[in-house]
Amino acid sequence: MENKQNGFPIIMVIIAVIVGSGLYREFDFETFRFRKVGLGIVYLITFVAAIIMIVRSRIVKR
Repeated sequence: MENKQNGFPIIMVIIAVIVGSGLYREFDFETFRFRKVGLGIVYLITFVAAIIMIVRSRIVKR
């Protein structure tokens, strides 16, 4: 028997939305830079990792 998880990874979606909104607020559109570079990089890495996990879980289920 295979143990498959059914459903959408809602926790990762919530994390992606929260971190994405923080990333959006941290970015300065007038200068096209992050206000705090270190925090912006951490937000970006976390956001990309959450999106990759969401996509990977959708691909594996097929």
